[in-house]
Amino acid sequence: MVGRPNTGKSALFNRLARKRVAIVFDQPGVTRDRVTREIALRDRRVMLVDTGGIAFDKHVTHDPLDSETRAQAELAVEDSAVCVIVVDARAGITPLDTEVIRRVRESGVPCVIAANKCDRGEDDHLAVEFERFGLPVYAISAEHGRGMDELIGAIVAKLPLATPEEAASRPLRVAIVGRPNAGKSSYINRLLNAPRVIVSSIPGTTRDAVEVPFAIGTGPEARRYMLVDTAG
Repeated sequence: MVGRPNTGKSALFNRLARKRVAIVFDQPGVTRDRVTREIALRDRRVMLVDTGGIAFDKHVTHDPLDSETRAQAELAVEDSAVCVIVVDARAGITPLDTEVIRRVRESGVPCVIAANKCDRGEDDHLAVEFERFGLPVYAISAEHGRGMDELIGAIVAKLPLATPEEAASRPLRVAIVGRPNAGKSSYINRLLNAPRVIVSSIPGTTRDAVEVPFAIGTGPEARRYMLVDTAG
C-alpha cells in the first residue's frame, strides 16, 4: 500500500490484517519503514506491506528521513505483485496524489486506487473523480470497514497464480531487540545484504515493528524465518 502522507494507509493495513500492527496517528510521516504482515485474503496467503507516505518535499512531513522513507516505498512497489494506491477521497485529488499515481503506473505493477475516508454511503461519490487516472477505484473506509469486500476481491483478482511455496509452513519468527541506537536495523540489513530497513544515527528512527522475510538456502529445503526489527 502506497500513497502520499496521511491518507490512511496504516489504518487500511490494520483493517486487512485484522490487527493493530502499524502505528496510526493523525499526523503525516508516522510510518517510515516498510511494515509487513503475512495474512490470508480469501483463499490466498499474501504478504501485506504498509509504507511511509511518499512526499517529494520534506516540508510535507517535517521528517529528516523523508527521502529514505520514499526510497523504501519505491522498493516496496518494485517487489509487489499488486499495488494499492491509497488516497483521501475527502481531500480530493492533490498534485502529490497525481505524482504518486504516475510513478506507480510507470513501474508496471498492477494497481488499484482505494479512495479512503468514504465513511458513509453518501460519501462514495467523492471517489468518482479519481477515475480520471484510468485505474479501478474503490470507495472505502478503513476506519469503519466499508468497501473491504470489493477491495479485497480486486486485489485477489490481480494476484498471480499460487505457487507451491505458498503452502509452505509459517516461518519461525526471530525478534531483534535492544536499546535505542544499538544497531538493530543495521544488523538486519547486514543479514539481508540489502537496505531493507531505514538506518540513521537519530535515536527512535524505527517506530513500528518491522517484519522481514529471510531464508537460509533455496527451494523446498530452505529454512524460512521472519526477522522482526523492533523500536529501541
